[in-house]
Amino acid sequence: MQMRTTRNVVSLSEDDHLGLWLPAYIDRVYEDSQDPKKIERCLNRFYHFYIERYGHDKVTGIVKRDIQDWLNFLYKPEKNGGAGYAASYVNNHHSALNGFIKWLRAAAPHLMPKDPMKGIREIMLPAPEPRTLTPQQILSLKNICDRLERFHAKTDRRRTTKTIELKKYARPIRDRAIVYVFLSTGLRREELVMLDIDQVIPNEPELLRQARSARIVKIRGKGKTEGTEYLSAEARNALADYLQHERERDAAKGETTALFLSASGRPKRHENGRLHPRTINKILEQIGQWHDSETQDTSRHISPLRPHDLRHTFANELAKKPGVTEQDLERLLRHRSKRYISTYTNPPAERTAGLIEDL
Repeated sequence: MQMRTTRNVVSLSEDDHLGLWLPAYIDRVYEDSQDPKKIERCLNRFYHFYIERYGHDKVTGIVKRDIQDWLNFLYKPEKNGGAGYAASYVNNHHSALNGFIKWLRAAAPHLMPKDPMKGIREIMLPAPEPRTLTPQQILSLKNICDRLERFHAKTDRRRTTKTIELKKYARPIRDRAIVYVFLSTGLRREELVMLDIDQVIPNEPELLRQARSARIVKIRGKGKTEGTEYLSAEARNALADYLQHERERDAAKGETTALFLSASGRPKRHENGRLHPRTINKILEQIGQWHDSETQDTSRHISPLRPHDLRHTFANELAKKPGVTEQDLERLLRHRSKRYISTYTNPPAERTAGLIEDL
């Protein structure tokens, strides 16, 4: 959509409409942003709020009070007549609208000479509390993963065969490899899902087992960055087992490049077989529940087990290694924010208390 932004070309009454400028901005967002749909949803919510409030969409009518009331409405609990969004999600709306208004003021300064968002701050968020596994929990989690086939076995008591028959869509070797890769690399959930098999070097099972070092390259992270992570010996063996015993039968005649695949024949499976991010959550939640069912000691429980818990655990274990520098952490975690590096590597409060207790 071509926009006309000068008074010489378009009269004020013709271009004084949010409905004219929003689509043009959203077109740009789809070209430049990593998450354009989220930005579009946020801006559409402001548009509908403004229309309902005044019955028109005049850009020149937007004032600071409108934006503050809109953000307050988003944050207010549903029982009190608001949208009930989390503070972080409200801040996403703040950021989306702020980006649009900056662009609009540059494109059409005659419509908005003053910044209506000036002085409107984001909601202060509490410092994130890292959740990491203790060495004992890591050990027992690996123990469960090494026995996943038994948890996925059919439970028909009439069966007399000594071999374990798995449920139709069970992929215990894949699930084990996912956990070991998370613990060895600290990958984010989306990064793991988007991995292709040619990013693993080497990616042949026997070579992977024999290699003294293996890595995952060109990991597509936040901010259009790329990184490399190395696989531990346990992760190399777990991944080799998956490549040899399970991936091949789900690879749809070798046409897919995805590393971790959904079981073939499963309903709503992607055409390329790639796992859905939510499936990763379900896999870890189930493993966490099986883990906790084997111990009555609640201090050893890990449920609900989430992908980011394993990322925190990787960072925390890495930070404890002698000689690891802040630069090493930034590179291996692929995170530039010192605040978040600190968050990832700070031990949980329970462990800190235990350290003091031992003094």
